[in-house]
Amino acid sequence: MVRGLRSAAEAIERDLRISAAQLFVLSELAQLPDQSVKDLAAVTMTTHSTVSQVVSQLIAKGLVTRSADESDGRRAVLRLTRQGATLLKKSPRAIQEDLIDGFGALRPSERRGLATGLEKWLDASGLGGAAPAMLFDKPLLGKPTSQARTRKPPSG
Repeated sequence: MVRGLRSAAEAIERDLRISAAQLFVLSELAQLPDQSVKDLAAVTMTTHSTVSQVVSQLIAKGLVTRSADESDGRRAVLRLTRQGATLLKKSPRAIQEDLIDGFGALRPSERRGLATGLEKWLDASGLGGAAPAMLFDKPLLGKPTSQARTRKPPSG
């Protein structure tokens, strides 16, 4: 599974020169324009901070614009630029959309069981306290991680 996900993410980066996380945000903005960073954090199931970083990268690449909401000037809304829309038209579907749709196709009891099992696996691996990040978003260099991980000796 990890190999397949990594391969898909690398193909997007190679072919489009954007990350899979950036493609996911572009796709979400195309489906529903004029979202705020807060809105995008909710629909991408991640943190405001993580989405804000991805959006800033998209703005720097000229793929997204940020402007004041016409109905509420205190709120900033995001829109695809013409360049962003063109890139999205030639892009494959974001892998995150497939994962979300696949998860949604499971019965509620299956979703709960899978989520519980994955949480237990992360806890057992020492990753349970990590803040949620956008799938396939690359951490910025030089930024400290929320918790430094230490390798536990194998038990047994």
